[in-house]
Amino acid sequence: MEKWEQIHRVLQLYDQLRNGETINKSEAATRLAVSMRTIQRDISNIQEHLANSFSGQTIEYDAVKKGYVLTESTPKGIPAKEVLIISKILLESRVLSADEMKRMIDTLLAQSNTKNRKTIYTFVGNELLHYRPLQHNQPLIDIVWDIAESIQKKRFIEIIYERMDQQQKQHIVKPVAILFSEYYFYLIAFIKDSEHHSPVIFRLDRIRLLKQLNEPFSIAEKDRVEEGILRQRIQFMYSGNLVRLQFKFRGVTITPVLDRFPNGKIIRTLEDGWLVEAEVYGTTGCIMWLLSQGDKVEVTYPVDLREHMKKLIENMLYSYKEA
Repeated sequence: MEKWEQIHRVLQLYDQLRNGETINKSEAATRLAVSMRTIQRDISNIQEHLANSFSGQTIEYDAVKKGYVLTESTPKGIPAKEVLIISKILLESRVLSADEMKRMIDTLLAQSNTKNRKTIYTFVGNELLHYRPLQHNQPLIDIVWDIAESIQKKRFIEIIYERMDQQQKQHIVKPVAILFSEYYFYLIAFIKDSEHHSPVIFRLDRIRLLKQLNEPFSIAEKDRVEEGILRQRIQFMYSGNLVRLQFKFRGVTITPVLDRFPNGKIIRTLEDGWLVEAEVYGTTGCIMWLLSQGDKVEVTYPVDLREHMKKLIENMLYSYKEA
């Protein structure tokens, strides 16, 4: 009975604070028939809860009002200008299904007052009306969250994955990161008991079944995966061994190259360009980007990749020869 009385008392005090009322310890103690020390303990418990929930609220003593009040340490909601930016990025990404995108934009707009909501809607309303999701149109919010929980809890997951050829395969994997790149969410994971030590990449919309297993995994400090580092090395969402890549770039500016390869660095400035070095997992996706740059790019290392590029370019030239 005493425990329930304490809970009821704490909730009463919290409701008072949320309603903007001031709690005077002496008055509260008299009204609730407890000691001032008990009221102080209750206030401390509420304060601890607010701190642990990262609510942005705190309890402070107001000398003028001679009591405790609830204050906001951070502004409520998201600033309207940030809601606009986030909405624009989301719509351009086309990453969510039509239903999820509408729900997400509505949630964001709800963070602003009525006036700002109308202003924002004038900029995104037409895009939302004519929104076209990607061909798969799969709901993704829940699966992203489930994988994030598995990563946080360090639990193996079992997935059934559908490849591009529609063949499905079962895997038990150690999930280590979720990345978003050019329209798609990806799971970065290590296949359990695999002889390969490089991460494997799964596109989330192709996961047909996902189940969190009770089996935990551990990662040694030397093998710990940091999403930020992965992000710099996995630019093209193809798996493979870690490769040190060098190429000459002869464009007008080096900026787009360094944007594409966040860990890229200029080894040497040339008369007509730059020698760039970067680390990437696998070369399949990277080759497609290199080829897209035409004669602005010349791969210099590794040698086998340079030879492979030459062969691809020769094949392209042969395809364009007149019959």
